[in-house]
Amino acid sequence: MSRGQTWALVLGLTSLVGCSSSEPAPPPEPDPFAPPAEDAGFQLKMEVEAPAASEIWKCKIDYLPPTLGFFAANRVASRQSDFIHHMDVMALAFTPLELEPGIYDCDAIYYANSALMESGIFLYASQVPEQQIELPPGTAAMIPSKMKYMQEVHYVNTSSAPVNVFSHVNVHTIPPLEVTDRIWGGVVRDAHIAVPPLSKHVEWTRCIMNQDVEVLFLSSHTHRLGKKVTVARYDGKATGPVFYENDDWHAPKLEHFAPPMSLKKGDGLEFHCHFENDGAETVNWGFAADDEMCQLGLVFTPSSTTAACEVVETSDGVIDTSGTGK
Repeated sequence: MSRGQTWALVLGLTSLVGCSSSEPAPPPEPDPFAPPAEDAGFQLKMEVEAPAASEIWKCKIDYLPPTLGFFAANRVASRQSDFIHHMDVMALAFTPLELEPGIYDCDAIYYANSALMESGIFLYASQVPEQQIELPPGTAAMIPSKMKYMQEVHYVNTSSAPVNVFSHVNVHTIPPLEVTDRIWGGVVRDAHIAVPPLSKHVEWTRCIMNQDVEVLFLSSHTHRLGKKVTVARYDGKATGPVFYENDDWHAPKLEHFAPPMSLKKGDGLEFHCHFENDGAETVNWGFAADDEMCQLGLVFTPSSTTAACEVVETSDGVIDTSGTGK
């Protein structure tokens, strides 16, 4: 993941050298994705180059703008390069990462910090060119000012020319005194995946909530072998009907529950990832585009740093949520 922010909108000025016209130059076009006003939010901004015929996975580390107390984020809008594999933003407050602001290879960061997937707090993620999430009135994510974060972009350039890859995230805030409810969230993953060659294969995972929550958003994530993801409720004994289905691995559906979906302590979810591997090698879990994943992202209220849907059973009997085999 990576981070970045901008404080001012930079406008280009055109010089009409040698032009005899006395008419004033037309005003510059407004930036269609300008940052929020300084007192109404901030923008995280990252731009890197993907060389021709390459796969890049870059992480930008930076700090959020300084202010007093917390940002009360109520709405987030993002714009990324077309065909981006994914982008996300992680809070680093509870991680061992001590890197200075800058752009790094994510491979090296994750290799040297195997606990990052578990200790980092994912604040936002997207796999589509444009996305917007708006919380109910009075509901916000409380984000500390000056917080160290990481913004990440993963992109596969299949063309014969370099591509400028960008990810801009606008975080819109409300006055903290207007906040009546706070959100939290998490990722549920099966990191023990083995998709056999020349096969259709299904991996499933069951998780149970350790606290009562009201789910606002849910989305799935696989890589290119993922043909379909289905999600159903699971009460610890039986599985209910499927309520979420996604068949587009590249741009998974973001399910918005209005009213929220209630999950009591002891209730949970069962999700199935359907894969098709037409290659000659087994494909395992991993970060690269040629690896695979099978996971869900959840956003819920109330805010609780200990609330989670804990994995209790998987299709192969192995419970590994970190990818470290632990």
